[in-house]
Amino acid sequence: MNITEFSLIEGKRRPRKSPVVIGLLALTAIVYYVVPIRLTIVQGLLTRFFYLPIFLGGLWFGVRGGVGVALLATLICSPHVFMELGRNQTLFSDELLELLLFNLAGPIVGALSDRERRHRNLSQELQSLAALGETAASVAHEIKNMVIPIRGFLRRIRQNHPLDDKAAAYLEIVERETAKLDRMTQDMLSFARHASLQKEEVDLSSLVQEVQHTLHGEFRDRGIRLICTCDFEIQRALLDRERVSQAIVNLLHNALNASSKGQEVRLTTCRNYSFLRIAVEDNGVGIPKDNLPRIFQPFFTTNSKGTGLGLAITQRIVTEHGGLIQVESKLGIGTRITLDFPL
Repeated sequence: MNITEFSLIEGKRRPRKSPVVIGLLALTAIVYYVVPIRLTIVQGLLTRFFYLPIFLGGLWFGVRGGVGVALLATLICSPHVFMELGRNQTLFSDELLELLLFNLAGPIVGALSDRERRHRNLSQELQSLAALGETAASVAHEIKNMVIPIRGFLRRIRQNHPLDDKAAAYLEIVERETAKLDRMTQDMLSFARHASLQKEEVDLSSLVQEVQHTLHGEFRDRGIRLICTCDFEIQRALLDRERVSQAIVNLLHNALNASSKGQEVRLTTCRNYSFLRIAVEDNGVGIPKDNLPRIFQPFFTTNSKGTGLGLAITQRIVTEHGGLIQVESKLGIGTRITLDFPL
């Protein structure tokens, strides 16, 4: 069962649950007021019967349900309780304490119920993502098996056969598209892979230079300047070099795709208290506010050429290092993404 189906079932069940809670509350209230007030022991027992709808409200509807039913029970009991103010001070104090407990029990049960519901939904989402990852890995592996010989034959054709300008142009398009397909399969395999980290002492300047060299051609062809700055205060860190390099490349690709000719993309590394901070900043189109909560979801993308896996992979790499990822973005102004790795 996926999350959508679970939500629909919950939505169908809740209307049936509401009358049960309301009915129990009404029935308890009627009996509570029918029994003579002089029967203090019976009155005390009936007051405790209000816990049943309160608990059910919190259990079925979360914090809001628990608080709402508790407040209704308090309003129902209040006239009866305050009638005892001048008659029986001890009974009044006991009943007042009971009202207080109503308003503690409801939110507590509701909070526990909400937490359990979130855990259940998260577990179902993780199961769905695991199945999705396995499917993606299988598909990506098959695609990669087809792409490798295609690219090999294209290289042989270019090397061994003279081509006119038109044929060469067509061949270049095919090579570019197969390279893009190869990159997409690499993203899908990276998303599905759960290899353990291989941490080592990494020279940050060397890492940044390697990334800059790798992407230099793409930035140059697009007419966008890549500026890299390393803070000399921190020169080495314990990281999985390959995975962190992949995370930075993913962010720089996103910044490149969001930028226009003549703009700049900045990559910086510095110390942020007890963290190594790696930041990528651009002056591109920015991310719409409604999309910000979704950018780390696998396969979510607004770029027709992307897979929607880059940020999901980057987030996982940072999380596996025990770090944090933060995004700041404004439409028309640009985006800044920071990766904080513990030192």
